[in-house]
Amino acid sequence: MRFVLLKGQSQYGSLRLHIDQLAAALAGLGHDAQVIDLIAPDGLAALGQTTETPPDAYIGFSGVGSDFKADGASVYDRIGATYVSLNVDHPVHHAARLAEPIRRYIAFFLDQSHVKLMAAWPPGQKLAQVGFLPPGANELPEPVDASDEAFAARDIPLLFTGTYRGAPPEAWTAWEPSPARDIAGEIAQRMAADGALAILDALRASLKDRGVTLTGDLVANFMPLLQAPQAFAEAYHRDALLNALGAAGVPMQIYGAGWEPMVARYPSFTYGGVGSFDETLHLLRRARLVLNTNNGFVSGGHERVFTAMCAGAGVFSDASTYYAQAFKEGREIVTFAWKRMAEAPDKLAALMADVPRQAALARAGHKVATSEHRWADRAQKLVRAVSQVR
Repeated sequence: MRFVLLKGQSQYGSLRLHIDQLAAALAGLGHDAQVIDLIAPDGLAALGQTTETPPDAYIGFSGVGSDFKADGASVYDRIGATYVSLNVDHPVHHAARLAEPIRRYIAFFLDQSHVKLMAAWPPGQKLAQVGFLPPGANELPEPVDASDEAFAARDIPLLFTGTYRGAPPEAWTAWEPSPARDIAGEIAQRMAADGALAILDALRASLKDRGVTLTGDLVANFMPLLQAPQAFAEAYHRDALLNALGAAGVPMQIYGAGWEPMVARYPSFTYGGVGSFDETLHLLRRARLVLNTNNGFVSGGHERVFTAMCAGAGVFSDASTYYAQAFKEGREIVTFAWKRMAEAPDKLAALMADVPRQAALARAGHKVATSEHRWADRAQKLVRAVSQVR
């Protein structure tokens, strides 16, 4: 098959690296994979040229390129091509892109609850195919030395890379008083109280309290409003965990944006700067443990987990139903539940004090991740999906 992969903007360059590594994985499977950089000066012209001999499918992350139109109609429909979106964020943040009227529109999500949301949302029901597909691990070309001796030489005890968003935003408080505003606030509080609660379930519960049954029309009406409580929940849990770890004096090396206030507050946090995703791949080779927060993916997987494991680091993360399915708890990954977050600092500190246990965890995680969670594994499923809608 022939694929055109669309590379757009992304914070830290993460999605751009995803594109490069997915393209390499597709090529490794024997397919033709062309990357178009949409932010390059000739990016749009290069994209237009691909329509002269259309590929089987175009691929973008989080809907990049889904709005490619000519005379008000989807170019993909005009040329008979499939468009594939690999969504690495919650769909409430990209609803407009997911509603683009493309006949052969395949949408993959990294969380099983996101797939359920699409099944309940009328525009999502129009997609040609919806599936669950977490990102693959991004990797350096050099093989990882998984020996105990190499692990003992790693000089970063605990690494976290990502953005600190600060105090959770309560955007709905600025809205005009209405039942919808009240429900949005309730959804946010329900998700804050239960970090394993998906937003569709939180919406259903708030409506049920009012004697209302959730319907597709109500999901459509609420969809534009759900971004606010989802953003609140994502920031709330990250803020709560990091403050708990900082207050407990857990030493951590941090890279990302927005960290200056947190680092000033907690002496055990060491800030290395904003950094980039390319730099992260090298840092992971030096890390013994990597801290992951799922960004609200209650039934899915964050790329950080697979990338860290393939780099030979152990992973400490908030739990998800997917991790429970994909990994052996305590052997290949160590997780904590949000409802028992108060236990997380001690649980992490005990793991950090036991280097042989860390080495065994990292080695076991590396084995399963390199056999099941690389981009080549994801590419195979993507190819099958495209073949089914041709």
